[in-house]
Amino acid sequence: MQKLQPLPSNRVEKRIVRQLIEAILFEGLMDMEKTVPKLDDTVVTFTIFGKERTYSCEGKITAFDRVRLKEESIRSLQPDGSNTATRVEDLVEDLVSDPEKSNLIIRELAQTALLVEWNEANLSAHLSRRAFPYEELESEIWEGHPYHPCFKARTGFTLEDHAAFGPEARQSFTLQWAAVRREHSQIALLEDEKKFWERELGTSVFQQMLAELQAHGKDFQEYTFLPIHPWQVQIAQDELKKEDIVLLKTTGDSYRATQSVRTLWNVSDPEKAHVKLSMNMVNTSSLRTLDTHAICAAPPISKWIANTVESDRYLKEEVSFIILKEYAGVAYQPTKQTEIKFGAIWRESIRLYMEEEEEAVPFTALPLMERDGLPFLDDWLKRYGTENWMKRLIEVSVVPVWHLLVTHGIAVEAHAQNMILLHKNGWPTRVALRDFHDSTEYHHAFLKEPNSVPDFSRIHEQFKKGEPDEYYWMSSVEALRELVMDTLFVFHLSELSYSLQEQYGYSEERFWEMVQEAIRGHLNRYPELLSRNSELGHTAPTIYAESLLKRKTRSEETGGLRHLVTNSLADSKKENGDVFCK
Repeated sequence: MQKLQPLPSNRVEKRIVRQLIEAILFEGLMDMEKTVPKLDDTVVTFTIFGKERTYSCEGKITAFDRVRLKEESIRSLQPDGSNTATRVEDLVEDLVSDPEKSNLIIRELAQTALLVEWNEANLSAHLSRRAFPYEELESEIWEGHPYHPCFKARTGFTLEDHAAFGPEARQSFTLQWAAVRREHSQIALLEDEKKFWERELGTSVFQQMLAELQAHGKDFQEYTFLPIHPWQVQIAQDELKKEDIVLLKTTGDSYRATQSVRTLWNVSDPEKAHVKLSMNMVNTSSLRTLDTHAICAAPPISKWIANTVESDRYLKEEVSFIILKEYAGVAYQPTKQTEIKFGAIWRESIRLYMEEEEEAVPFTALPLMERDGLPFLDDWLKRYGTENWMKRLIEVSVVPVWHLLVTHGIAVEAHAQNMILLHKNGWPTRVALRDFHDSTEYHHAFLKEPNSVPDFSRIHEQFKKGEPDEYYWMSSVEALRELVMDTLFVFHLSELSYSLQEQYGYSEERFWEMVQEAIRGHLNRYPELLSRNSELGHTAPTIYAESLLKRKTRSEETGGLRHLVTNSLADSKKENGDVFCK
């Protein structure tokens, strides 16, 4: 195990402390008091009471109750009335009762600090990333998650691993290919298997793999192929010695990591599929493995959503909504289950859909600041005007996701990393959505075409035992609303609305008014959707949001992993007296 490095007393730790306290306040994980500002001041003073210590800080309560703190204001209050800088270890000790959970979080935060420091010491920084092509931006967005304090946890990564496989390091590498016995594998394809391998690998590489398999005394009737991340190979040596796995020497295309680390884009041919691989690491709040049943469900779910879009005139013709299909998957599933998992999903490249003069940008780039001191969007906003550009962005991104939910009853996890903006000379043209295998939900009674839903009981045995709210089928419409608003609004576009407020003085309140106007205008065009939309209750005074930090610090039995927040799309969002940043 990698030796734990001490958390540094510098600006890296300050960011971690800030995001940790912002999450604590947002999710209500510690007792606190707040001093509400005067009418002419939006700065709120927070006093936070931990088990052993008291903390003080200043900041703003912004859209959906997101808390934004001034780093320099965060202090630990001492019994004698003095104050000191706040240490991560102290905060975690006050936050987490379980010593095992506490140590785990400290390790993840220490790893986050370590990798950020390595990036700053070893990677060249560009003054501006605005002109970078899409694939390069996937590496250049080094900031990490703007909310979660474990934004570069990557458990198990050494600095050497980070330099070789971290997206920021921009290194290309080939995959470790293996032949796995079909008896212990699951293959999810919508086409002939040999045609699939010939297309993905190329005829020459496919034939080399077949010849190498034969040289081992095996054949394609008994074995299929599976790519493994080279880091996963390092940590799974014992698993890979099993008789039903044959490691091959043949290599194929070169890849580089995207922001998600485990999803790789094809450097040899960017139009070819992105490959998502199982990695036994924790990053932010999740273990980044791939469950076999999710791999098996990926192609049918993608086909279902893509067919739904294709059949909808508005989605297909008016906004050209792009669904990046997860069209194939392979999983190795031994009889005796182990913690190490091997699996892969193939997903379409955005390059297949880009028109002439059209460029692509990850949504994660939109709220960022460049090293020249200006926002990433600065040129575009000056060229087209902030209000005009934002209206267009909402029109091509928010409204299609909402339409898919209200019209068809399909909820998708539209957070920033799952959305790609296409534009021509900075003017938004359309968006692409991705990553559906574990982030799609529906409620049977709310589906427009229930007969079109994949029969999950036939896809994998695991789904036969599934209860509502466990996989894709939800017990209520509220769950669908929560998924879409949580990912698209609370943790995604709220970053952009806050950035506009801070950098241009463009009111957050106006931003969310435009979102509401766009949804209302769309419903006026399609009045038959009004009654279905009312079932979602998206303008309620408060809504539930996911508690991302609580997931790491508490057991699910202690009140669930969600909390109520003020709804910035509510019809009268000021009634409860909370401060809303203007």
